[in-house]
Amino acid sequence: MMADGLSRRTMLQGLAASALATGSMSASAASASATPSKPPPTDWAAFDRAVQLGFDRMRLVGTAVAVVSADRVLHTVTLGSRSLSPRRPVTEHTRFLVASVTKSMSAGLVATYVDQGVLGWDQPAVDVWSGFRAPTAELTRTLRVRDLLGMGTGIGAPPAIDFHQGEPTAAQHLKAVQTFDVIDRPGTTFFYNNTVYAVGSYLPLLATGVAPADLPAAYAEAMRDRVFRPAGMTESRIASDPRGLVDDYATGYGFDLRPRAAPLAYPPVGGVAPVGGVLTTMTDLASWARLQLRQGLSVTGNRVVSAANLAQCWVPGVELPVAGASGPDVVRWNYALGWFREELKDGSVVIHHGGNLDGFSCFVAFLPQQDLGLVVMNNMDSSVFANPYLLDVLVNQTLQLNLGQPAKALAYVDSYLERLAALGKQGTPLDRQALTPYLGHYEAAYELVLEGQQLQLRLGPRVMPLVPMPDGSYVIGHGPSVTTPVKLAKEADGTPHIELMGLETVRRTTG
Repeated sequence: MMADGLSRRTMLQGLAASALATGSMSASAASASATPSKPPPTDWAAFDRAVQLGFDRMRLVGTAVAVVSADRVLHTVTLGSRSLSPRRPVTEHTRFLVASVTKSMSAGLVATYVDQGVLGWDQPAVDVWSGFRAPTAELTRTLRVRDLLGMGTGIGAPPAIDFHQGEPTAAQHLKAVQTFDVIDRPGTTFFYNNTVYAVGSYLPLLATGVAPADLPAAYAEAMRDRVFRPAGMTESRIASDPRGLVDDYATGYGFDLRPRAAPLAYPPVGGVAPVGGVLTTMTDLASWARLQLRQGLSVTGNRVVSAANLAQCWVPGVELPVAGASGPDVVRWNYALGWFREELKDGSVVIHHGGNLDGFSCFVAFLPQQDLGLVVMNNMDSSVFANPYLLDVLVNQTLQLNLGQPAKALAYVDSYLERLAALGKQGTPLDRQALTPYLGHYEAAYELVLEGQQLQLRLGPRVMPLVPMPDGSYVIGHGPSVTTPVKLAKEADGTPHIELMGLETVRRTTG
C-alpha cells in the first residue's frame, strides 16, 4: 500500500504505528495477564454514532464491525455496500480480504505445530529446515523461529519488494532472504518484513517434508485443517480473488484524485499468502478474536492451540518508539508474533494487528484484562477507520484513555482527502506525441500504455493511471500507490526508463 509518495513498506510501518530492546516474558505471565474479567459496559448508541460519523467522514464504501467478549458477540454494525455497481449491502457474511491480519493466523498455525513438537519457538530456523539461509552465516546459525515472526531480525528488504509481492513464488521467497541487506543486530530494530515472515510461517511445513514448490497448497490446507475448521471459521479460506468461489463478497475500492471511490483489481498474493492471503467474514473474524480471549479454545468448544503457545504469540518482542504508537496513554509498544502489543498507563494491555491491501483494510484488537475484542473490515483503501479510529473509540468509552484520538483520526482523513483533491487540480493535459517514445514493456513486468485519454502504468492486475504534473513529472492517480511521483526519462544510450520515486527504476525492454 502506498500513499503520499511513500513505499508500501513505509506505509505498512506507518499503519502499524497508527494502529497500536526485545522484551522477555514467560508464557505463564503472558497467559496470566490475559485472565478476563466481565467486559465493561459500553454505550452502544454512542458507539454506533461514532461508527456512522467515521464512515461518512472517511467516505467509505462498506464496513462490518463486531465487538466481542470471550463468551459472545456483544454488538455488530454493517454499513454501506459491498459493491457500488450494482449496489449490494454489506452483511455479516460478506467476504473481505483481511491483508496482514493474516499474520496473526499464521502465527497461530505455527503454534499448533509447536504444540505437536514439530518445532520450538526458540529453535534455530536452520535446525528446523536445513535449507534455511539468511544474509550472513551467523544469522543463518542463530535466527530462531520466533525471530522470523517477530519483525526484529535486523534483515531489511528492497523498497519495491512488497509492490511485487504476488509475483515471486514461495520457493523464490525462501531464496530471496539471503540476498537482503542486514540493517541492525537482531532484536534491536523493528522492520516490517513480509518475506521473512512468510519464511517463518512456512517452517513447520518444510520441517514435515513439504517441498518448496508445494508450499502454497500445503499452507492453505494446513490453515483449513488446523485453524479455520477447528476454530469454527467455516467461511474462511486462502484466496486473493473471491469471484467464482462465493456469492457474498466485497469489491475493493480506493480514492482517486477527485477524490472519489473507484474500484480496484483484486491483488495477487502468490508466495506470501501467510502474510496476507485470508479471505473471510466478520462472523469468522469475530470467532478469531474470541479465540484469543478464550485462550485457544474455539467458539465451538474445540481446543485449537494450547493456552501456553497461544500466549507466546503475545509476548512482547522488538520494541518500537512509544512516540509513534496509537495514542498518548501508551507507555510501551512492541511487536510480538503476528500481533502488536501496547501497554497503557493504567496497566491495560491492547493486542492488535491491522491489514491494508489494494481496496481493503482490516483490523482486529483485543483487551485481555477487559475481556473485550474488536473487528473492523472495510472494502476501501482507508486504513485510518480500521486502525486506530474505532479502537480509540472503544478505549475512550471503556477505559477513558487516549481521549481525543478519534477526532485526530478524522482530522487526518479530512486533510488527506484535501491533499488528494489539491493534487488532482494540478493535473495537466497529456502530450500524446511526447509520450509515444516511452510506451511499451519494461523490466519487472511493468507496461506503459495509452488507453483512450489516459496514460496507464500496468503491473499484473494493477492498472495505475499517471496524471501529468506542471513540472513534467507524473503522479499515480488511483490505486494502492496513489500520489506516488513518477518520472519518465531516457538514459545515456537513449533507453527509456520509468522511475517510481522511492520504489524503483525500470528500463524499457521492448517498445
